[in-house]
Amino acid sequence: MKRIICVMLSVCILLCLAACGKDSEPTAAPESTASAETQAPTQTQLPTEPPAPVETQASTEAAEPQKNEGSIRLLTVEKALHTYYEWADELPGALVRSEHSTVTLGGEDAETYPEMAQVLSQIAVMQENAMLEEFDNLVSFAREEQSWAGAGFEAYVSTLDVQVRRADSLVVSLLSDSYSHYGQIQYYRVYHGSNYDTQTGREILLNEVVDVNNDLALAVEQELLEQMYAEAFHSEYAVQNYFADTPYNGFSWTLDYTGVTFYFAPGQFCEGGSMTATVTFAEYPELFNEKYTEVPQQYAVEMPLDISFFADLNGDSQQEAISVSGCYDNERNCYLDFGVYTNQDGCWYEECYAHELHPYYVKAADGHYLYLFFEDFDEGMRGMHLMVLRLNDDGSVTKSGEANVSPAWLTDNRFLVPTDPSRLILDDMDSGTKSIAFSVGSGGIPIQ
Repeated sequence: MKRIICVMLSVCILLCLAACGKDSEPTAAPESTASAETQAPTQTQLPTEPPAPVETQASTEAAEPQKNEGSIRLLTVEKALHTYYEWADELPGALVRSEHSTVTLGGEDAETYPEMAQVLSQIAVMQENAMLEEFDNLVSFAREEQSWAGAGFEAYVSTLDVQVRRADSLVVSLLSDSYSHYGQIQYYRVYHGSNYDTQTGREILLNEVVDVNNDLALAVEQELLEQMYAEAFHSEYAVQNYFADTPYNGFSWTLDYTGVTFYFAPGQFCEGGSMTATVTFAEYPELFNEKYTEVPQQYAVEMPLDISFFADLNGDSQQEAISVSGCYDNERNCYLDFGVYTNQDGCWYEECYAHELHPYYVKAADGHYLYLFFEDFDEGMRGMHLMVLRLNDDGSVTKSGEANVSPAWLTDNRFLVPTDPSRLILDDMDSGTKSIAFSVGSGGIPIQ
């Protein structure tokens, strides 16, 4: 037990260091055995300046940069997916399953913003090293437990998904979604946001974007009250005390196209799971540095499963909560169904068979959509297909249709992240044509 807890702590530290861009020389990935609260609020503390990010060799992949109207230009971002299994000798299913993704800057953007490309490349190396080292340790622990647990053994699972929350010529914002379930040990899930100045690759501090004062704490509290009752908080000043006692570099947050989203651990303010709160440019303009409020008119954003994503669906400057969840079968290593929900009683449920679900919120010229890419395979060219759901003004969810298209695969396990609805680089799976420029057409369906 102590050894597993040590692994959990060490991996969390490594991933946080990687996401924060700590100084470290890049190293080659090691070989793996894998087979493919009751006081009134006080004054907020001053921030601690983090170390500058380091330089590392940038990606040299070439692809045409994406374009979007306005002075802010969306970037070409590449994402790599890696899945490793160790199979149990006598029991069905996997002994250990480990999945992780990394994000790098691609195409001409890697040359246009070399410092940013270097930072992302460095982070990717650190994250991959950490996950592979953890996999080897978990295989050892799992075999030991299996020897005495027998049929009661539960597979060890460790995943890290790095999601692109914003990627333009001003800001690159990433969300690291880490999940672990170590046999009989209760699972845990951690979110960590990291935000960078695209021009320099320097990590952006929270107080550069928003005034970290009591007004911000009250705004976050108000957003949380949209999701829960005030009586559920541990204390009357739980949120305000948290903001007063946390240094600027102690928050987990992402700088999105609509504002700043904060990620809170289970039990932070009340009993229950992880919580998110988005403080938007539209509702709280006085809190923000105007520099960061300029955003493209159209964009696509990766959404984490099982926690709320916020968007203004009807133009009233109020954020509606949207969430996507799925039922994962550990023995079959796939999702058997999925559900989409909004806080206005909108929902959509459907059975499926997919090794992974990749949901994107898409803000297009004619409306709001949810793109769900279903992953048909979990190795190599993963053969995704797309379902499009429309998010209506009243919060309801309707199905627009399906398309046999996939994010453009560059090599095995690496593809272009859809970021620009006016120029989606996709593979046409029906005709076998790769890297075709699509746009979001009527009803949200991609058209050439």
